[in-house]
Amino acid sequence: MSRTETDTHFMQRCIELAQQSLEKGDAPFGSLVARGDELIAEGINDSVRRVSEHAEIIALNAAHQSLGRSDLSDCTLYTSCEPCPMCSFMIREYKIGRVVFALHSPFMGGYTKWKILQDQGLEKFPPFFRTVPEIVPGFMEEESKKIMENTPFWMFGKDPIKPE
Repeated sequence: MSRTETDTHFMQRCIELAQQSLEKGDAPFGSLVARGDELIAEGINDSVRRVSEHAEIIALNAAHQSLGRSDLSDCTLYTSCEPCPMCSFMIREYKIGRVVFALHSPFMGGYTKWKILQDQGLEKFPPFFRTVPEIVPGFMEEESKKIMENTPFWMFGKDPIKPE
């Protein structure tokens, strides 16, 4: 598969995971970690049970366990929504090489608002952080936004859905 085909395939899976999360009564977020065309780990939100169990963190921890290492610089994290600050720090600590996200999060995003995913100053603290990951923002944003339309999560996307 080409990079675009791979990105589309994995983002579609993230959107499916977000729908599963919503159906189980949690926030509609899905994430996965891949190495090239290989799926390493995936996660859906479990924040109803434990507030820190965001889809990205679940996927990152599962990838760490699966690969037996915390340097995931050869991996891509795909997620249905821009990672929050907590998830963004985890992405940086796991040294993810590339992040592809669908929906922007202008109010809570670790890329758009808080700039953690693009903070070059963190590189001064090896071995905890590595270089800034490649970021692919807004990939399949419209497809991911469809899940949000019938939820109270109005604040995501380049043109966030406004509350009534």
